[in-house]
Amino acid sequence: MQKSDWLKRTFPTGLAAGLLPFLLERQEGTAVRMDAKVKGISDELLSRKLDNKWSVKENIAHLAEMDEVALRRLEQILSSAPTLAPAVPGLQRDYNVVPVDEIIALFRRNRAIKLQRFRSLRDEDFLKTSVHPRLNITLNPVDLAFFESEHDDHHLVRVSEIINTLNS
Repeated sequence: MQKSDWLKRTFPTGLAAGLLPFLLERQEGTAVRMDAKVKGISDELLSRKLDNKWSVKENIAHLAEMDEVALRRLEQILSSAPTLAPAVPGLQRDYNVVPVDEIIALFRRNRAIKLQRFRSLRDEDFLKTSVHPRLNITLNPVDLAFFESEHDDHHLVRVSEIINTLNS
């Protein structure tokens, strides 16, 4: 089955505040799902690239780095910035030389900070919006959480593809 291209995906907007707890639960589970995927797999294999794209370690690190971007974007929405910060296209360092446990720990730390901030939102915060720079759509905090949840799943699928291909 051909999966959807991330850069061509579209996302709903104007999502209700009542969806946020479900989205945060989904995001909280990403680390557990990632742990299960990499358990018992060598750091060497997790550092290997498939199709000249990111390795498993790089995919996990990207999610960790993107949590920092998402946190910044949430603050921009809350301050009514007209447009959100663009995503960082590359990685901040070479994560293939870092043990996977350290990368997952970084991911868990960044994720906990982001989730805590989302959980601290007040009712009036859900009315605030900003425009996503690539998608050119207006997002509220719940829309951002949905986008982030879908982004997690995109990378979880990619991690599975890499592991399944390199293990076969």
